[in-house]
Amino acid sequence: MSQRDLGTVLGVDPSAVVALVDDLERAGLARREVHPGDRRTRLIVATGEGAALLATAQDLAARADRDLLAPLTTAEQVTLISLLRRITA
Repeated sequence: MSQRDLGTVLGVDPSAVVALVDDLERAGLARREVHPGDRRTRLIVATGEGAALLATAQDLAARADRDLLAPLTTAEQVTLISLLRRITA
């Protein structure tokens, strides 16, 4: 994904994306690569360590979701998620 696209997805200012990616690079979690079709564009690519950390974070988030929603029935979970999506849209 390009830095510009990343900013759009995250809903943050492009200058904030630059700082975020700088931090990820310093931590060895991501790197910038030249876009093969546009050398002015930089793609943000996860390193192996970054991909592994993302997988761990996704697993932990899924467990937290399951634990948080456990007291609700499946129908209640669907309703809650639908309502949360409406208020965050």
